[in-house]
Amino acid sequence: MKFSHGAAARIAAATLGGLVLVGTAGAAVAAEVGDDQNVDVNVQIAPVEGSGSLSLTVAGTSSTLTESASGNPEVRQFDGTLPTVTVTDTRDLEDIPADHFWYVVGQASAFSGPNGASIPAANLGWTPNLVDEGETGLVLEGDKVDTAEDTGADAVGLVDKELLYAAFESAAVKAEGETSWTANAALVLKTGADVTPGAYSSKLTLSLFEDAIDAGQP
Repeated sequence: MKFSHGAAARIAAATLGGLVLVGTAGAAVAAEVGDDQNVDVNVQIAPVEGSGSLSLTVAGTSSTLTESASGNPEVRQFDGTLPTVTVTDTRDLEDIPADHFWYVVGQASAFSGPNGASIPAANLGWTPNLVDEGETGLVLEGDKVDTAEDTGADAVGLVDKELLYAAFESAAVKAEGETSWTANAALVLKTGADVTPGAYSSKLTLSLFEDAIDAGQP
């Protein structure tokens, strides 16, 4: 292929400009035959402009339990309150999946104490409490979960995911124009009277889910 003198001059000028540009960014590195050279490829991707989201917030990162009378000389009891948990739905009504419901569950780890001492998660229970359920009547609190020191079918503690509160239908609770719903829970820890004294800590994980109604209740 033949080039005109003008085209050759433009190619030479462009090549020279490219070398100058590389030089300003850093020294060029020559590669031997068979060597690899890497090029970083970067891109800044902006968030998608959506219609909102379904989210969970907790008004605090800790809860301190204090001792109270258990009514049983063989059991020690410690009470506290779960920080307020808020579910917020800022989605447009038409963007909420049909026949879906949301729910919040909690699950605790064992309490770690001094010198390797521990208290099982089954010894921690709660009584959920709706603070602001809205006006639809479609948001409900979970059942009371007793501790392993209690008796009965609900004396299982927060070992597995236990329901704090839920909406019967995501779209229906949003249809009245409401955007947030809140709940907390009374926490109770019960141990044997011979528990090792000292400071103990557990992690209580709260999770928000949304499922199809026919997928089964939480």
